[in-house]
Amino acid sequence: MTLQELILSASSATGLPQTSARTTFTPSIQLHDLATTAHVQAFKTSSNEKNCLAYVPSRNGLGGTVWAVQEGKAIVGVWAWQKDQQHLKCHLPERLSCLSISPNGVWVAGGSPNGQVYLWEIASGLLLASWSAHYRAVTSVHYSSDSAYLVTASADGSVHIFLVSQLIDTESSSSPHSKPLGSLGDHTLTITAVALGKTAGVTGGRCWTASEDGTVKMWSFAAPFDLLATFVLPASAVPTTLAVDPAERFLYAGTRAGDVYIIPLYKRKAQMGRVEAVGGDGAGAPPVTVETPCVHVDAAITCLSLSLSATHLLVGTSAGDIHVHSLPSHQHIRTISAHRGAISHLSTLPSPADLIGKSVRADDWAVMDVRNLERMRTNRGAKDAQDAGVLLRPNNRTNLLNTVRAVPLQPPPHGSARSAPSGQQADVAALQDEIRRLKGALDKAVKINDRMWSGVVDLKMTQ
Repeated sequence: MTLQELILSASSATGLPQTSARTTFTPSIQLHDLATTAHVQAFKTSSNEKNCLAYVPSRNGLGGTVWAVQEGKAIVGVWAWQKDQQHLKCHLPERLSCLSISPNGVWVAGGSPNGQVYLWEIASGLLLASWSAHYRAVTSVHYSSDSAYLVTASADGSVHIFLVSQLIDTESSSSPHSKPLGSLGDHTLTITAVALGKTAGVTGGRCWTASEDGTVKMWSFAAPFDLLATFVLPASAVPTTLAVDPAERFLYAGTRAGDVYIIPLYKRKAQMGRVEAVGGDGAGAPPVTVETPCVHVDAAITCLSLSLSATHLLVGTSAGDIHVHSLPSHQHIRTISAHRGAISHLSTLPSPADLIGKSVRADDWAVMDVRNLERMRTNRGAKDAQDAGVLLRPNNRTNLLNTVRAVPLQPPPHGSARSAPSGQQADVAALQDEIRRLKGALDKAVKINDRMWSGVVDLKMTQ
C-alpha cells in the first residue's frame, strides 16, 4: 500500500480584498494530496491566525484531532479526522495568539497577546499552569520532539525554554514554575519564527529563531543554550517563517518580500575533502551573510513547510496561494488556490488511518478523549478529585495478524471424487487396503501380547 502524504493548510479571515472572487470560499481547514494537489477533505468553518493550529495524529487505535484557535475569539475548535463536523468547542480564559500540542498528545499550550502562557492537560481539561512569560505578545509556542520542553517566543525579542515537568509540578517550592530553564535573547526585535530540529530535546540538538531585525540565529538546545551562528539576510528582507530539513542539512527562510532563502548548515572543506557544520564559534563569531534567494513569489510569504522526505518545498503566501516546488531544483510544480485569506498554517503529514471517507470501521478507531479546557486553575484538592476517563480497547494493529495467517484449505467441491481420474481412484483403493491390512496386523499383535502377559502372570502365581 502506497503512503499518501497530505498537505494540511488553514488561512486567516484577512488577506484579500472583498472584490476578489475567492470571497465565495468558506473559511476552512483544508487537506490536499501532495502528489496530485487534489482536494481530500475540508473542516468547516474555521479561520485562524498564524501559529494557532495544531493536530494530534491517529495512533494506537485512537483517532486524532485538529485544534484551531478561532480568529478574534476566545474559542478553540476541535475536529476529529473521521468527522466532517466540529467535534468540540472550548471556551478559553482569553483570546490566544498561538497554540501548540505536545508530540505525545498529552498537553496543549497557548500564548496570549498580553504575554500570558497557559498549559492544559487534554484528557482532563485541567489548567495545570498559567504564568506571565513575556511582557509583550506571545508570537508562538513549541514543544520539543520528546515533549520535555516548552519553547515560547514573543514580540519582546526573547525566547524562553521551560521544562514541562517543572511546569506541571504544583508542589515544587524550590523553583517556581514560571522561571525558564534558559533564554535565547540575542535578537533586538519581534521574534517571527522558531524552528526546532528533530533531535532537539533532553539530549541536546539545535533550534533556530528568526526576527524582524533581519537575522536568523542557530542555537544549541542543550543548557546553557549557546548561540552557534548568526545568518544575516539582505537589508530589505524580513524573515517571517522557517522550515528545517528533517536531517538538518539546510534551512529555508521566507520573507515579506516574497523571497525564499536557503541557508546551508554544512560546508565543504575543499582542502580536507570533507564537510563540517556551519557555526559553532559562539557569539563572537562573524555573521554568515545570505544573499541570493532561491524562490520568489508575488506576495508576502507567511508559511513554509517541507514534505516528509524533503523532496518538496511548500510556500504559503498572504494571497491565499500554496506554491509547490520540487527539491533540490526549486522548480515550481503547481499552485493550490483553496483559501481566500493569508495562509496561516502549512504542514505535511501521512494520511490518517481514520480519515473520513476511508474504508475503516468506526469501532476500530475511537476519537481520543477531549474535555473542555478549564478557564481557571484548580487547587490540589480539586485536581486529585478530578475524574479522568480511560478507554480500554484492543489494539487495532492485532487485526493485521489476520493478513499473514495461512489461508485455510477449501473443501473439494461436491462431486469432485466422481470426476477424479481413474489413476487417482486406484491409488485411493490401494491405500484403503493397506490401512485394513495394518489394522489386522495390529489386532493380531495385541492378542499375542495379551496371551504372553497372561502366561507370565499365571507362572508367577503358581510359584
